[in-house]
Amino acid sequence: MRPPRTLVVRSVRATDLDACAALLALHDGGPAGAEPDLRARVRAWFDRPDGCFLVATQTSDPADPVVGYARAVHLDPSPTAPIGYYLAGIVVAPTARRTGLGLCLTRARLAWIAERADSAWYFTNAHNTASLRLHESLGFHEESRDFAIPGVTFAGGRGVLAHLTLDDSTCPTANRR
Repeated sequence: MRPPRTLVVRSVRATDLDACAALLALHDGGPAGAEPDLRARVRAWFDRPDGCFLVATQTSDPADPVVGYARAVHLDPSPTAPIGYYLAGIVVAPTARRTGLGLCLTRARLAWIAERADSAWYFTNAHNTASLRLHESLGFHEESRDFAIPGVTFAGGRGVLAHLTLDDSTCPTANRR
């Protein structure tokens, strides 16, 4: 699948936060009116100094609606998972799914991480085959299903922790504390 020809991936702006909260509400399937709580969550992501928060629009026009967003953050989930940069949530509007947008957002986050580290991590629910396939296509490999990330639970109780080296080094599984 190819992304739309006019797709623009850029750093989030304060003016994008309501649109990101609305996408998150749609994604989570929460009750109507939950957006204020979600706005606070999205604002916290925006204010985080050690993270990458990107949005995607169809054109470079500032009035163009946000059709997806994705984040990357530095985490220290030790002792059960390595310290490092993790790909975090990605949300794509239903109308923009299956267009390659998730791949574009993931590549942009990996480029951001590559400027800071030689490896990237991500975790997902073991049942999230779309995420597993996307990340496998980029070279990620499964590290473990026996790990914990504080504050994260997985439906069905099982997550997958995966890793990608961003240089020619080997997998740093030994970097765990």
